Amino acid sequence: MIKDLRVYSVYNSKGKHALRVKIQTGSGFYTASIPSGTSKGKNEAKDIPMKNVIEIFPKVRGNIIGLDESDWITADEIIEQIDPSKDYRNIGISLALGISLAIAKASTNNELWRLRGAKTTYRFPFPLGNVIGGGEHGGKTAWQEFLILPHKAKNPIEATSINYEVWNIVGEELKKRKLLLGRNIENAWSSSLDDLKTLDFLSAIAEDFNVKLGIDFAASSFWNGKTYVYKGLKKELTPEKQIDAVEHVANVYDLYFLEDPLHEEDFEGFAELNRRLHGRLIVGDDLYCTNTERVARGILSKSTNSAIIKPNQFGTLFQVSKVIRAMKKVGMVPVVSHRSGETEDDWLSDLALAWGAPMIKIGNLGPDIPKHNRLIEIWHDIHEKQMASLP
Repeated sequence: MIKDLRVYSVYNSKGKHALRVKIQTGSGFYTASIPSGTSKGKNEAKDIPMKNVIEIFPKVRGNIIGLDESDWITADEIIEQIDPSKDYRNIGISLALGISLAIAKASTNNELWRLRGAKTTYRFPFPLGNVIGGGEHGGKTAWQEFLILPHKAKNPIEATSINYEVWNIVGEELKKRKLLLGRNIENAWSSSLDDLKTLDFLSAIAEDFNVKLGIDFAASSFWNGKTYVYKGLKKELTPEKQIDAVEHVANVYDLYFLEDPLHEEDFEGFAELNRRLHGRLIVGDDLYCTNTERVARGILSKSTNSAIIKPNQFGTLFQVSKVIRAMKKVGMVPVVSHRSGETEDDWLSDLALAWGAPMIKIGNLGPDIPKHNRLIEIWHDIHEKQMASLP
């Protein structure tokens, strides 16, 4: 039984306030800290200021105290009843998800990867690492993240090692060539190279290490309503030209992972890219915001074959799990992802395993280190395991 529920204001990796939830049961204390994003999609669930959380917290607390922590699904349904709005504007997504996570941790004795019950074999996700950054995360490129995927790794230890090694080599080479500007908010390197020269630089290193390349374009951040504005390249592209340009770089640089290459309302443009680029992952993040209705629209229009899953974009664990089930029914690939304002909590790694996501998008340093270490720890704890199968 849940005996107590508390909330705390803590700090995330950007030095800003984040919410931590703690519950007490007969077996102990369980906590969950909730991250925040920088380039947020307009369709994400809402957060509210901490002072507002404090005001409504007594009512929320009264509905949670006394619940059976082993029945996390019922607890999630009660959270939905407390705030029946679709976007958690009344209690805030951080409080809703924080309570959901803390109760789920209690129900599994802090082993969230067991959330879906016993399996014959557990398949571990490959870490998708951000090595060079730009866009709203800081840097000279319009595109937000240049990513690597160690798809040949035999276990999480080797996968993390490859990501760190590539990250280090990239930094050393940029410094040697006097192109290094520093690190951005996700600990990816920032350089003075433009978008295409960054791809030229990184593709040679990726080939040496036999890793796949990906890009998070975050195209909504440089879409002005009519054209895509590339300040570094001193040009603007119409939606049609943007599709052509994305197709071109995908083929020239053998890109495997293409996230948000178009703005967040262009379902038809995404579908066109999905038709053109066979054998690649066309991934929606801002397009979907982990939202059931938007994912359903994307499924009907065949906009993408993959989607980013960020629980704090949408709702409780039970709500997010329903989104993932809908995706898997039609063969869409879920990619669980961190946020740019991360906390040291490692629950994302457990959920990637529980939800059967073949990839987990996390950084290489800072608050994402516990997430790498958590995957390594679970790998050692499980007997029947293997790395995930990539599409």
